[in-house]
Amino acid sequence: MRLHRSILKATSTRAMPRDKSLREDLRIKKWKIRRGDKVMVISGKDRGQSGVVSEVSRKTNAVYVRGLNLAFKNVPKSKESPSGKIQKEMPIHVSNVALVDPSTNQPTKVYIGKFVDPNTGDKQSMRYSVSTGSVIQKNLDLTYQKEWKDGKMDTDPDAVNKVSFQTVPGVPPFPEDVMREIQNRYKKHY
Repeated sequence: MRLHRSILKATSTRAMPRDKSLREDLRIKKWKIRRGDKVMVISGKDRGQSGVVSEVSRKTNAVYVRGLNLAFKNVPKSKESPSGKIQKEMPIHVSNVALVDPSTNQPTKVYIGKFVDPNTGDKQSMRYSVSTGSVIQKNLDLTYQKEWKDGKMDTDPDAVNKVSFQTVPGVPPFPEDVMREIQNRYKKHY
């Protein structure tokens, strides 16, 4: 028996997003906006405001910008929402936001160019601003790690560090027949 996702998430379905994914041919293939990028809204009710991308939805060609495009959602009253309303970030279509150039703090178009490191010779694809030509670095957004909480199903740190298997020299870790199957897994057995 499958449980409904509201039971699994312990919230109302009204607070959860519905699946509105686009067909494969309508989705953007190469994304230039990532989580942690500073963007400016160029059209819509929050036009001219900038913020940091908190989530990228590649299935719907949308981004969620922290603190922008907020809407109230009605949910059942609980300890978290005694009024029965929560404020939630709504998606913004990727065409309605533009990356902010770090040197001018203005919205800019971006192109992806190849960069060859002169010391090592490694090739990388970098994002460049069209207006100034400056490199737009890829930011690591690790703020979600601060919200992590240990649950009842998580493993204790002491149990993780404990050594639970001791190898014996000359004795394989599996029985001989299992080792033979692992070694010959691509051979057909008729």
